Amino acid sequence: MEKLNNIFNEFYKLEVEYDRLGWTLYTTGYDFGVEENYLKQIELLKNKESFNHIKKCKETVTNEFDKRKVEIVYKLFKPYHLSDELNELNLQIENLVNKLSKILNSFRFTIDNKTVTSVDIEQILSHSDNRDERKKAYFAYGQINQSMIDGGFIELINLRKQYAKLAGFSDFIKYKLDEAELPENLFDNWKQDLHDVLPKMKEVRSKYARKYLQDDTVYPWDESYIMSKIVPAWNQTVDLSKYYEVLSKFFKLFGIDITKFNITYDIFPRANKSEWGYNFPIETAKDSRILANVKNKFYEYNVLLHETGHAVHSYLIDPNEPIINSELSDIVCEGIANLFQSFIRKEVFYKDFFKEDNVKNQFEELIEFEKASALKALNNIFFEHRLYLNDIKSLDDIYKQYHENYQDLFKEEPFGKDVPWAYRIHYTTHPIYLQNYLMGDVLCEALFKIFEEKYKVDASSNLKQFGSFLIDEIIKPSGLYKFNDLFKKVSGEDFSLKYLK
Repeated sequence: MEKLNNIFNEFYKLEVEYDRLGWTLYTTGYDFGVEENYLKQIELLKNKESFNHIKKCKETVTNEFDKRKVEIVYKLFKPYHLSDELNELNLQIENLVNKLSKILNSFRFTIDNKTVTSVDIEQILSHSDNRDERKKAYFAYGQINQSMIDGGFIELINLRKQYAKLAGFSDFIKYKLDEAELPENLFDNWKQDLHDVLPKMKEVRSKYARKYLQDDTVYPWDESYIMSKIVPAWNQTVDLSKYYEVLSKFFKLFGIDITKFNITYDIFPRANKSEWGYNFPIETAKDSRILANVKNKFYEYNVLLHETGHAVHSYLIDPNEPIINSELSDIVCEGIANLFQSFIRKEVFYKDFFKEDNVKNQFEELIEFEKASALKALNNIFFEHRLYLNDIKSLDDIYKQYHENYQDLFKEEPFGKDVPWAYRIHYTTHPIYLQNYLMGDVLCEALFKIFEEKYKVDASSNLKQFGSFLIDEIIKPSGLYKFNDLFKKVSGEDFSLKYLK
């Protein structure tokens, strides 16, 4: 095991440097060797002597904890010992991802010939009473579609399909599920789960559409606007230069002191900086970095709470077990981040910002609207699946798949031809990942219910106890188990979407 640990530690050092280089690329636009570092990782993972030792450990190790470590390292190295052709394909994919990422990070949208950031667009979507203006802002996101096609997005899709086939999988979706230690039938019941609640979803959403839009339909450019109308405080201007003080105070309620953690924040927009939100877990319990783009609105604490939740997760696991930590379930990571983010809607967080008596009722209505909208996320999830299950040759083919998927899921006509999609960076950098956010929402809802049933107390009124429960039951053991096993261990049930119904 000592040699196995040493083998992994060499890889881990390269991965830490890769994340540092990625941070620089995403925050400044400068690439100081992302591809070169990646090539070093590949060469290390292709080492036959190392892989032979890992296989030997796999046959001889009997301790359950060590067996899990061997399983993780074996899974990491195995793809690079299948064929030279797969290794070459993997390199082509990574190079193309880096090329497309640079397009995504440097692209700037325009409205009426004026350059705008994604933050500007989101503020129009939240603030503007003019529905046509909101629609124009939403469709501005589609301006990047053609640039991504020209940059090679369809080639990327086809390379991934080819890789999955050569690796022995019927399609790329099943390959990614296997990589994430998730069952290949994960999505089998999701469409039916949606259709079971679709009438209720439409009823609730139509209620708010009639109230705030004088219409029966909520379109994508109406979502943020309705939220801001339900809770006017959502768009209230706040002084985000005090974000760290606010976050520190909040996390202390759970018994978590983030001032003891080395977390770097880069939260204000500028040229050549990625316009989205990320946590870079550079080195477990030593260095975590948060990228965001905010402009002093209350709702922007969503991204700060979410990404700080990721950073906290990194600091609450054992830094002496890098192998175990490398296999943290993305769903658990997103679930914990979503859980902390969810408190933006709870009095324990917003009470320091708003003193009005009716704010509590407003946030309760917001929760009702968001819950009725949660399964709209299936549109993006299943649209992406269609890209890997159908022959895609042009941008029009992609639009066709989007429209057919939307109609199939929601039993209604799509809302426009040239729909925005490529601006969502996950399709490029983290394929077949979007389900993790939805499953994280399910985990989040489940954790509240499981805690309250177990201890017979309200989580929001007993945050230190709830924090201890999260740390002991979910965060610390999160690398030891596959997601489904961990979910069943905590809940006593198999995973399902029922917690969102």
